[in-house]
Amino acid sequence: MIVYVRKLYKPSLIYKLFGKFKIEEIQGKTIINLPINSKSHKRRVKRITEKLCKYLYKNSIRNVVLEQELFNNEEFKNTLYSNNENILDGSKLAKFLVYKVIQKVFNLKNKNIEAGEVTILANQNDDITIEHIMQIARNAKRLNIITSNTKKFKNLIDYLFEELGILIKLSNNLNFNLKSTDVIVNMDFTEENLNKLAIPNNATIVNVQKNIDIYSKKFAGINIKTWEINIPSDIKLNGFLDNHLYEALLFTMIPIKAFEQIEKDNITIKKLIGKNGAINKKEFK
Repeated sequence: MIVYVRKLYKPSLIYKLFGKFKIEEIQGKTIINLPINSKSHKRRVKRITEKLCKYLYKNSIRNVVLEQELFNNEEFKNTLYSNNENILDGSKLAKFLVYKVIQKVFNLKNKNIEAGEVTILANQNDDITIEHIMQIARNAKRLNIITSNTKKFKNLIDYLFEELGILIKLSNNLNFNLKSTDVIVNMDFTEENLNKLAIPNNATIVNVQKNIDIYSKKFAGINIKTWEINIPSDIKLNGFLDNHLYEALLFTMIPIKAFEQIEKDNITIKKLIGKNGAINKKEFK
């Protein structure tokens, strides 16, 4: 079960006095309204948060979506984390949207993916990664995969060549030449491992992993850390981030069903976000 948590901005006296939650159903979502607002004292916020944790534990609720203001409150989140609550933050959704992000990048570069080169950095050959490899292989001019374990991808590489006639370069060489690559997609490399690569100073990097930085002071390329999406209006909920709401929709789906839902809902990438905020088209020139 997933619940949605937000502040009750104008709580009635009974909610204020007894610290009661207002629980309601909206668009099939269970909303927990907390009797606090931006003016509430820290002690009250802490007391209400602890009460929320007890309620979630008692009702075996382990997954929550927070409205944006609460999501930006690190102290509030840390209290939930310390009580083993899983806060949906869009990171699971991000992996499903990799191919759409790649398409967005090529669009901003004014270049067709059919004429482009993509390099994937991946150590895990899970279903989502394989699906993206298949999509890129069918559409991009060239695809490279850099991995610490080439054996995991050998069967897939052999299948693409023998059955579809698609040749992919598979390598475990950290000095692999990336100069001709239009987009580097980091599926699961750690920040440390990513920075061991010979990354061109003008590279465009898509990071599925959160908060990945490039160490080189000479790096003047684009490091995409996250992205915002457009979602159907009937999924939206005032005060909540669209990425978090849509991740909740896909949360229990197996990968193939999640990909189908994304296509059915016509999910598109609204913005690419870097270290300094939204990345504009001029930065890709």
